[in-house]
Amino acid sequence: MTAPGPSSDRSRRRHLVRALLALVVAAAGVACGSRGGPTASVTTSTTTEDTTPATAPRQTSAPRWETVSTFTGTGNGTTPVFEILKDAIQWRARWKCESGNIRIDSDPKKERHPEPTVDSSCTGATAAPDKAVGYGIVDGKVKLVVKATSAWEITVDQQIDVPLMEPPLPGMDAGKVLGQGDFYDIEMKGKGKAKLYELPDGSLALRFEDFEVSSNTDLFVWLSESPSPRTSKDAVEAPYEVLANLKSTVGNENYVLPPGFSRDRVKSIVIWCAPVRIAYTAAILAPPS
Repeated sequence: MTAPGPSSDRSRRRHLVRALLALVVAAAGVACGSRGGPTASVTTSTTTEDTTPATAPRQTSAPRWETVSTFTGTGNGTTPVFEILKDAIQWRARWKCESGNIRIDSDPKKERHPEPTVDSSCTGATAAPDKAVGYGIVDGKVKLVVKATSAWEITVDQQIDVPLMEPPLPGMDAGKVLGQGDFYDIEMKGKGKAKLYELPDGSLALRFEDFEVSSNTDLFVWLSESPSPRTSKDAVEAPYEVLANLKSTVGNENYVLPPGFSRDRVKSIVIWCAPVRIAYTAAILAPPS
């Protein structure tokens, strides 16, 4: 009997999501805690589509939400169109409206998605914005049909598990590397390199290259004053600053430090899981030789 390949694995997973979509949504906050979604101001996704040949094993990251587009309008008649990656697990529409009701259909012909993505009063969105979300599993080109009685805003995100491949930030090529180091295991596996840059305008930025950490959601990037954290206790007892949610558990990614943040306060980088209070991996930032 031939073992299933990556394509059949993806197909099985997508069918499972279709069958248990409600459970997936309800369980989205488990594992390492509940992760906040992207901001509504982002209008296009920076995701690099996975082009790995179908015959090769497909590298994946922990599932994450990335914004595709944000649409605004008033009343009926608007039909926003967006593209969902073929390997996306699911997508969601986060919505706001001023008054009355809103209905959002993602498949007006009811061929693949018979129920409306959203059918709600605007009052509910105001009272509980975390509930103002509709989900879909159709990939490729999607057209929404919006019917509303007031002004509205819809932000579409897709949940993906492809590695994040961000290019270096502008200025990194001309910037100065203040410190760098390889990630090493603490409570979980970690590898890749962390580099702290001073950009030409004087700001500080962090870049991870060929990064990989044990798959999970709700991980955070800490700027630590510990010169060599080797345990979770070392990490939590040293002064630190929470920089951001970890963007992806696999790939190349950039983080901009707060304005005026002192380089002297950044001796190491820790990837931390807050709900269970453990350090997954860390990198010591030593001056380049």
